[in-house]
Amino acid sequence: MAKRKNNSLLLAGLAAGAYAYFRKKENRDKALVAFNNTKTKVNSYLESQKTNKDEMTKTGHSDPVDTEDNKMVDEGSMTSVKYYNEEIQDSKNKSDKPNVTDLSSIENKFETDNK
Repeated sequence: MAKRKNNSLLLAGLAAGAYAYFRKKENRDKALVAFNNTKTKVNSYLESQKTNKDEMTKTGHSDPVDTEDNKMVDEGSMTSVKYYNEEIQDSKNKSDKPNVTDLSSIENKFETDNK
């Protein structure tokens, strides 16, 4: 019973305070502006949450459940490894081994020096 009485006293006190505050026109206008600003912010936030994420908004924020996106990222990383293996390492291996034309020129030089 005492709890109910405290609740009703609290509610009556809030109502009396609200009446005293909203009695002035400028306070009502301030409260109305604050309420409209808050309503606009909440609505814009809710709209931003509703929009579907397209490819540009997903950039840099991959979803672990999105298997197609993860597959694309995996294939993209393999492209650079494949390029490195084909272009860079093959050119290094070719420079380590003597070239056939270089070998024949060395033989020709050796023969001319020995004559």
